[in-house]
Amino acid sequence: MLELGSIDSIIAAIDPGSVSRYLLKRGYSRVGARAGVAEVFENANGTLLAIPTNKSAADYSRRLRDLLEVFADGRTPLDDVVGTIVLPDADIFRYRIETPESAWGQLQLSYTHEAMHALFDMLRFSAAGVSSRRIEYRGGISESAKLFADQCRFGQTEYGSFVLKVFCPTNPVGVSDADTLAEPFGRQCTRAVLENFGFLASDKADDPSEPLPPTLNRQVATAVHRLQPRVSLGMRTEVALRFAPLSQPEGSIVPVPTEDTPQSLDLGPFIYSRAQSVRDRLKKAEEFQRELLRGFIVELHKDRPLPEAEQSHEIKLDVKVGLSRRLVRLRLLPALYHKAVKWHDANREVDLDAVIDKRAHTWTVARLHDLRLADPLADEPGLFGP
Repeated sequence: MLELGSIDSIIAAIDPGSVSRYLLKRGYSRVGARAGVAEVFENANGTLLAIPTNKSAADYSRRLRDLLEVFADGRTPLDDVVGTIVLPDADIFRYRIETPESAWGQLQLSYTHEAMHALFDMLRFSAAGVSSRRIEYRGGISESAKLFADQCRFGQTEYGSFVLKVFCPTNPVGVSDADTLAEPFGRQCTRAVLENFGFLASDKADDPSEPLPPTLNRQVATAVHRLQPRVSLGMRTEVALRFAPLSQPEGSIVPVPTEDTPQSLDLGPFIYSRAQSVRDRLKKAEEFQRELLRGFIVELHKDRPLPEAEQSHEIKLDVKVGLSRRLVRLRLLPALYHKAVKWHDANREVDLDAVIDKRAHTWTVARLHDLRLADPLADEPGLFGP
């Protein structure tokens, strides 16, 4: 973690324009300036901040350091402030490990090697789930998922525990506009990571009839299981996500979080065994039968509050099976859920192409291939295209 007495050279290299953009994203407005000296910003509470603009001034680094201290507190380390200012927009993801040895900022090297690779897999395979818009996919991961994972940056650890900190780009360079949907692609990925951790840390993961988050694939479950620390006595793990400030996308049905509301999740003692169980369940799902079922969307859970750790939405279909009918549950990402809402409100019949888990009375989708209109119009593709 950066110490105030050791960062003068780093602060001196920060461009004033980067600080100005940081303040604008945090809700400040530019209210005045003196050319070559300073710019003045004000927030809704009337707080005024002066940004020095002359990097060659003798007091430039001192004045800028005073500003950094305004935004650094117990929840926001100073290096987070510096990183948020100088790096491209990034959500800050933390995987915190508390063991007797990590209290001194140390961890067994062999486990750290495994955990870093597992965390990288967690990020890229969650991104692959977002990009493919399926709970499972075939072949290599998409180029967008690769770009997201490759542009993540590893941060410094913190004392009192061992923290694997990753700066996750909200807008990875080179990602196709088709993958942005209602939110920047990187933001969708970090939301998916938090949702996957949240599901595996909850009792829902113990219930085979509970539909999985749409990006929780077998590779993600495997990666979470690999993150399990080597010691169990006195062990505690946690994930936290600090979102970079973004503007609200037009038409988005997912509220944009602010940087001042970091989300944290205590993973509890059972997440790793649950991840192993879900991994085995998904592997078993490969033996289930793929079916094409026709029916209607009967439940959208529009009024159900969406937990902070989730971004996907559950829907329920009533489908025809022989001479009887059966309910099927599945979860969809926001943009896909938006289509399902339209089809439900128009009472349109849909075709479900999926691998179905039939072990409970209400069936669940183990792997979604497509959900489309049974009698589509020429301009109405399925969830995954024509």
